[in-house]
Amino acid sequence: MAIVQCPGCSKSISNKNTVCPNCQMQLGEMTAEQIERLASRKRISKQQKFINHSFLALILFLGGFFYMYWRQPEPGSLQMMAAQGAIATGCVWYLVNRVILIYLKKKK
Repeated sequence: MAIVQCPGCSKSISNKNTVCPNCQMQLGEMTAEQIERLASRKRISKQQKFINHSFLALILFLGGFFYMYWRQPEPGSLQMMAAQGAIATGCVWYLVNRVILIYLKKKK
């Protein structure tokens, strides 16, 4: 008996189980190829989600930067703080998503 990950919920289960006790996925009627394909689709879907988040973070960062560049708000004003907050939030969000994507690609 070996411990494997369920392709539906990614929780550890026995390879002898025909039904996942966590997500109730029917594993008994699936071939090994189907299980691998389902796990691959789930991994790609997760990577795509983080790529989309990276684009949103980049848009937030660039929006704050371009607002500061073109509008040139007064130092210390609410607009300046909002633009700096957007830049900082976008930058951190982007970097975190990129680290997660690298981790997901190495986990493969």
